[in-house]
Amino acid sequence: MDASQIFVTLGGAALILFNLWFFFGKKATIKPVAAKGALYACPMHPWITSEDPTADCSICGMKLVKSEEVGK
Repeated sequence: MDASQIFVTLGGAALILFNLWFFFGKKATIKPVAAKGALYACPMHPWITSEDPTADCSICGMKLVKSEEVGK
């Protein structure tokens, strides 16, 4: 192997490793902790509820809001 083949091989391996790290090496994000018993609902579809404050409505994709705020 000459120098150019070694350089191309090492560059390809580095590119593959970078792609693997980029797509699979990310750490999970920590979700904010909701107050115990807090319930979140969709403003347009109040029957869609969750205890997760970062959840989205499964029908329209809107962010869920605290259930006390729904209907105001």
